Amino acid sequence: MSFAKLLSAACLMLASAVAFGQKVSYDFDKSADFTHYKTYAWVDRGGDLKDELNHRRVVNAIDVQMASKGMKKVAPEKADILIDYTTNFSRSLNVSGYSSGFGGLRFAGSRTGSARADDVVVATLVVSVVDAKTNGIVWRGIATKDVDMGASPEKREKNINKAAEKLFKNYPPEK
Repeated sequence: MSFAKLLSAACLMLASAVAFGQKVSYDFDKSADFTHYKTYAWVDRGGDLKDELNHRRVVNAIDVQMASKGMKKVAPEKADILIDYTTNFSRSLNVSGYSSGFGGLRFAGSRTGSARADDVVVATLVVSVVDAKTNGIVWRGIATKDVDMGASPEKREKNINKAAEKLFKNYPPEK
C-alpha cells in the first residue's frame, strides 16, 4: 500500500471518528474555591431550549449530576451557585469517499470510487456555573454532538444524560 493511500485511509477514519463522537470541554476560574459551593439553583438567562420536552431532559440530567456531586437544589436567593445553559444548533456537511482498485500511480489499472455528502445537524450544549455572590462565571462546560433528528425519545434522553455525565465528570475541577 502506498503512503498516499495509507494517509488517505487514516484521514478518512479520523474524520469519521470526529464527525460521530461527542466532544466535551470545560474551563474554570482557578481562583474560585469550589469546596464552599454546597447549594445550587437554576436561573434563566434567556438561552434555554424552546422545546419543552428537551428542556426538561437537560435540566433533569444536570440535576442528577449535581446531586451526584453532593449539591443540594435550593431557591435562587439561598444558592451558592447558579446554573444556566444555552444551546446552539448548526448544520455541517459530512463528506465520505471510497475507492478501490489495483495498479500503480503511473498505470492506474482498474479503479472505482464513490462519494457521499450528508447534511448533519450539530448541537452544542453550554452549561455555565455562576458564583451567586460575585455573579461571575466560575465553571463552564461545553458538549458538542451530531444530532439524529429521527431519534426516539428514549435515545434523546440517553444522549442528553450522557452529555451531562461527560460534562460534569470535570466538576468540580481539580486544581
